[in-house]
Amino acid sequence: MNNLRRIDLNLLVILEALLAERHISRSAERLHKSQPAVSHALGRLRHLFDDPLLMRGAQGMVPTPRALALVRPLIDCLPNESC
Repeated sequence: MNNLRRIDLNLLVILEALLAERHISRSAERLHKSQPAVSHALGRLRHLFDDPLLMRGAQGMVPTPRALALVRPLIDCLPNESC
């Protein structure tokens, strides 16, 4: 993440939804995107952060420690949906 100009900031919105929903299809529905689009975005995020971020688990997607560390900064920097 050396150059912030190269980052698609829309990916952060997708990451926030993935961390909140912990499910690709529900995140896609919430964002009004297709499941493949959100899955592709997760791949880009994994590359960007050099971390799997979310792994498949028995109860849905399980965040990695790196992903959990991103929750508060994402909440703080993204606009509130209720605004």
